[in-house]
Amino acid sequence: MDGIKGAIAVVTGAAQGNGEAIAKGLAQNGAKVALADVQIDIAETVAAAIRKAGSEAVALPVDVAFLPSATELAAAVLEAFGPAEILINNAGIIRRTPIASETFDTDFETVMGVNATGVANMTRAFLDQLKETKGRIVNLGSIMSVTAGPGMTAYAASKGAVAQMTKALAHDLAPDGVRVNAIAPGVIETPMTEATRANPDAIGRFMAHTPMGRPGRAEELVGPALFLASHASSYVTGALLPVDGGYLAA
Repeated sequence: MDGIKGAIAVVTGAAQGNGEAIAKGLAQNGAKVALADVQIDIAETVAAAIRKAGSEAVALPVDVAFLPSATELAAAVLEAFGPAEILINNAGIIRRTPIASETFDTDFETVMGVNATGVANMTRAFLDQLKETKGRIVNLGSIMSVTAGPGMTAYAASKGAVAQMTKALAHDLAPDGVRVNAIAPGVIETPMTEATRANPDAIGRFMAHTPMGRPGRAEELVGPALFLASHASSYVTGALLPVDGGYLAA
């Protein structure tokens, strides 16, 4: 795919779930992939599988909530491969915490730190590289970027921030030739959604508003991610692309 083959791509949260699927999809289409995660041992297992399949990949540690860690990652990617052309801000966590909970303050800070501040930190850390390569940023938002549910104050706030940062960064970086877009997944079959999918009431609420009537698979995010990371989307920036089985259309 034009713009993917030979490109250096960085995927955060690449040890499992959506990040693993997107990293593998990029590699299968010819990208050199840096898999960044706090779970470095698991990320290395994924990177090894990618290398065994004949593509170039390296696993590198990062805690996206801290700018110094993101900066160290950027330096490591530059040393390993060269300047990044594709940045996939996928790392994310969820805490289902009611506002009255004693742990709300801590959970809110933690979720915002990874999901929202993490996007800003990674963008800042890789900004010089992306300007040099006229690269592409793909952020992972959520259907919760534009809707919400019970116990989701922190998560919905963080993903709403991702959607708004995507728009603002698209404005800021367009003069440098850098495009910024986001994907809004619905319920995807990953470890993050296990609790939701195991709860008949919770998954029932989601499926009642999902025309396709099923959760998505992580592999179904690969095509949209490749589109936004490639030159096929050369006139697309600031967009939030739903990948949700029609949830937001219901």
